[in-house]
Amino acid sequence: MQNVNHQMKTAKFSRLERSVGSIASRQARRQLMEVPWDRFHKAYEAYISWQAFALWARAVVDLEGSAPSWLKPILRKRCPGFAQEVDRSRKPELLGLNLLSWIHNQAFQLAKQEGWLDALVFYGFRDTRSQAYWTYWEHCDSEWPKRRPAPVPTLAQWTRSALNWKLQGKVGYTVAEKTVEKYIHFEGLVYWLRPIFQAAKVQLPAHVVVELRQQCPGLLEFMSKEISAHYESNSRDWQRLFKWGEDHVLSRAKKEGWLDCVLRQVSIHPRHVRMAGYARLWYESRADQPASSHPSFSEWRKDAERPLRSSPMLPFRAR
Repeated sequence: MQNVNHQMKTAKFSRLERSVGSIASRQARRQLMEVPWDRFHKAYEAYISWQAFALWARAVVDLEGSAPSWLKPILRKRCPGFAQEVDRSRKPELLGLNLLSWIHNQAFQLAKQEGWLDALVFYGFRDTRSQAYWTYWEHCDSEWPKRRPAPVPTLAQWTRSALNWKLQGKVGYTVAEKTVEKYIHFEGLVYWLRPIFQAAKVQLPAHVVVELRQQCPGLLEFMSKEISAHYESNSRDWQRLFKWGEDHVLSRAKKEGWLDCVLRQVSIHPRHVRMAGYARLWYESRADQPASSHPSFSEWRKDAERPLRSSPMLPFRAR
C-alpha cells in the first residue's frame, strides 16, 4: 500500500459551530470526570479500534458496491444482528453510518446507559489514531475507485497503513501518538509538583527527590539548578517546568516542526483533560499544607483516576 503524506488542514468554524463545540466539550469533560479512569480508558481503546473496523468495512463496501461474501461472516461474528441489516439494506452506501450507530448502541451500551457515551465519542473521535483512520479512509474513498487495490487489504493491513500515514507530512501517526502519551506522563509530574511552589521557598522533600530521580532525572537536575532552595518562589514559576518539557521531552517534535500538532493532540486527550481538571482542584485543597505531607506520585495518580466525587484528597470539593 502506497504511503502518501497528508497535510492536515486547519478548519474554520462559524460562531454557532464554536458554541456547539464548546457545549459538547464541557459535557464530555463533566462525564469524563465522573467515571473511573480504568473503565473509561478500556472503553476508549476499544472505541478507537471499532472506528478502524467501521471505516475499513465502509471502504470495502464502497469499493465493491455492496458487502462482499467474505465480509459478511466477519460482520456476523463481530456485530451480531448487524449483518442481517446489511442483507436487507437497499442502500449499502449507508453501511458506515449504520455500523457506527450499531457500535454506539450495542458495543457501548453500558456507557450509554451510565451516561458517559458522549465523552467516549467526543474524545475517541479526536484521538490521534482515530484521526489517522479517518484521514486514510478519505484517501481510500478517493483513490480506490481509480486504482483498485489487489488484493483488498485485511483489517490489520488497512490499520497499519493508516497508522503509517504522515502527520503534517513529517511523522507517522503512531510516532505522534507515542509522543503524546510520553508528554502527558510528564505533565502529570508537573501537576503533582505544583503545590510545592506555594511555599516561600521551593524545597523538595526527600521522597519527591527520589521519585523525580526515577521518573525524570533531567527535570530534577533542572529544578536543582534553576529553582534551588534559596530561590524565592513565584506562583507562576512551576509553569517553567512545562517549557522545559517542550524543550526536552518534545525535543524531536520541536526540531522537526510538528510540536504544535502534538500539543494540540495533548490538549484534547482525555487523560490530559482529566489530570488538569483534578490537578486544579487538588492544588486549591493543598493550601497551607507542608511540603513534607506531599503524596507520592503513584498516590496522586491513583487519586486522579478515581471519579471526582469519590476522591479522598479533595474533601471539600468532591463530597
